[in-house]
Amino acid sequence: MRTAELSDHKLASREDRRRTGMPRVAFILSQFPEMHETFILRELVALDDAGLDFVIFSLKPCRDAVVQSAAERFAKRTFYPWGAVGAGRLARAVLSSGTLPWVRHPVKSAYVTWAASRLARAVRSLGVGHLHAHWATAPTSAALVISRMMGVPFSFTAHAWDIFAGDGRLAEKARAAEFIVTCTGANVNAIAGMIDPADRPKVILNYHGIPEGPKRIAAGSGSGPLRIAAVGRLVETKGFEHLVDSLGLVDFALRLVIVGDGPARGALEKRARRFGDDVRFEGIVANERVFEILAESDVFVMPSVIARNGDRDGIPNVMLEAMSLGLPVVASAISGIPEAVRDGSNGILVPPGDPVAIADALLQIRRDPAAATRMGAEGRSIIAETFSAEKNAGALHRIFERYLCAGEK
Repeated sequence: MRTAELSDHKLASREDRRRTGMPRVAFILSQFPEMHETFILRELVALDDAGLDFVIFSLKPCRDAVVQSAAERFAKRTFYPWGAVGAGRLARAVLSSGTLPWVRHPVKSAYVTWAASRLARAVRSLGVGHLHAHWATAPTSAALVISRMMGVPFSFTAHAWDIFAGDGRLAEKARAAEFIVTCTGANVNAIAGMIDPADRPKVILNYHGIPEGPKRIAAGSGSGPLRIAAVGRLVETKGFEHLVDSLGLVDFALRLVIVGDGPARGALEKRARRFGDDVRFEGIVANERVFEILAESDVFVMPSVIARNGDRDGIPNVMLEAMSLGLPVVASAISGIPEAVRDGSNGILVPPGDPVAIADALLQIRRDPAAATRMGAEGRSIIAETFSAEKNAGALHRIFERYLCAGEK
């Protein structure tokens, strides 16, 4: 993917920008494109289609072997902090930021400050009038530095781990931000308890939008193996070891496909070895292949847990994608998951870290495929009602209009 250089400053303004008077936005991301952040890419596509004028500032180069095809449309609008920056400018960036982003992580802090000072050079030449960071950690630290250097306002989206296991500066960042977007009601309540009461009205709920998937073949009749799909990074918060353990507690045939990669993969593969070919690790695949796997499955399992450091899921977007295809869902009753999975209606909620409960839920799906099909249909309805890509992208665009248009703050 060919990306823009900091010297490529001639970007035509969109007709919508001239019409509404909205300033150009720079979205600040840790890495773009990023294979694990399909939800951010989907949001950028929707905002682009809605007419928001923006560029992308990426703090790091893309290191992914697989790049989503939808990211190509932003290649010439993505900027990276390459090139040297003088010591004097770096010192001014540090001073203007108030404090280093992370005193506990000086190397990371220095890099973020350097990257922000480098990207700040493009703010005026690109006509950027507002900064919006995704994730409350490094990208928002960079937004804070650029904002204080250039006098440009900023906002940010907080997702999940960055709230609960972040850098400890959420209150400071909230105080400086124009507004804060987050993707679950549980997150809204959590953030409210971490920031000053005066800043709580800045926190806005906007669910990630999911396009409705094509109708899939109905759940299995009960004669073949139960086909289970699980998708996500192979890390502690996903709780996949509890799903693998649950397989030893059932007395019917099944097939499990786990999509994703991460530091826990070796341990999970060792744990699943006793099940032979009944458990397959697919690794990282393009989003199109994820949908193919989901469409071939009978049930989607999201066995999330709260990690030892407090990290947790919000509402896993792949779970919403499974619902959009009409899959019944088995998921842990933590964080924002119950906002999407209604127990007994479109899925089954289980306690986190409980293989027995997961096994019981899979048995329910197995014994009553007609009920599983009804759950899947209800899941599609919930996507249309609450998690529609079109509705939520429109709501997010209106949030930007409210804060960015002159006289409407």
